Amino acid sequence: MDRPCFECAGDERRSDEIRLTWPSVGTFIARRGRVAVVRPALGADPHVVRLLLAGPVSAVLLHQRGYLVLHASAVVCAGGAAAFLGASGWGKSTLAALLHARGHALVTDDVAAIDMAGEPRVLPGTPQLKLWPDVLASLGEDAEVLPRVHPQLDKRARAIEHGHHSEPVPLRRLYVLTDAPSRQIQPLSPRQALLELLRHSYGARTLQAVRRVEHFRQCARLASEVPVRRLAAPRNLDALPALAGLIEEDCADAP
Repeated sequence: MDRPCFECAGDERRSDEIRLTWPSVGTFIARRGRVAVVRPALGADPHVVRLLLAGPVSAVLLHQRGYLVLHASAVVCAGGAAAFLGASGWGKSTLAALLHARGHALVTDDVAAIDMAGEPRVLPGTPQLKLWPDVLASLGEDAEVLPRVHPQLDKRARAIEHGHHSEPVPLRRLYVLTDAPSRQIQPLSPRQALLELLRHSYGARTLQAVRRVEHFRQCARLASEVPVRRLAAPRNLDALPALAGLIEEDCADAP
């Protein structure tokens, strides 16, 4: 897929409109937290258009509404939300799927909007998980009966019909996923946590100058109020059940 081009319309200090363009897909105009215009390119695949609307375009809209947006998946654990931060392919959705299978309600997958008005809370996202066939097989499910998220990817969209939390959830833990030979959870200092939150912010490079300052403040506040852990583990499916148990134990200790 093409890399997007971003454009802030008008004076950056006052603009309330952002245009996002993927040459082979089309242009999306976000204005005051709403999609004002969608202009598909000639021959654009509608599945790809929907994928972008649900991902990067959605992130921009949420930023415009004043939320802190992270590249994360989240589930309910021990009465609060546990969110998993990481780049694409690092296992956010896989961990969320495993914990969901263990009885933890899904809050959101891939795009996590945090309401920072008062106690930080994770807003519910679309009730679905995007999973690879091997992950689905490990959960006892058949990938072939599920739709692809993109025509050129084998990743599938799995609807969550039961066990989706439909209300905002207080955020209790943030986990930064890291590849390592053994499983461990390490607390991060507020400074380290801030750097990770900035690194895993979703759509932050599209922000206008005034909103960038507020975004930084939101990340700094979240780093000081919610424990951020480095979650180190081997990147293989066999390690996941024990890792899920480790997360459950850590969440149980949250205040």
